[in-house]
Amino acid sequence: MSLEQQISKGIMEAMKAKEPVRLQTLRNIKKYIIEAKTAGTEIVELPDADVVKIIAKLAKQGSDSAEIYRQQNRAD
Repeated sequence: MSLEQQISKGIMEAMKAKEPVRLQTLRNIKKYIIEAKTAGTEIVELPDADVVKIIAKLAKQGSDSAEIYRQQNRAD
């Protein structure tokens, strides 16, 4: 099972388990995967390496944002 399929399955599981944070996170990842698929040529499914790059990029953005909030003494 590819990472993209695992993410889709995780979305369904998060909805059933009523886990809003997990659901929102997986949907955000799925959104970026869909954007990457539609940005280039006709790609039916992204390779796992590209999905990992997308996840790593989102994780870095999140940690950078958290660091900025900490520097500004914001507990958001």
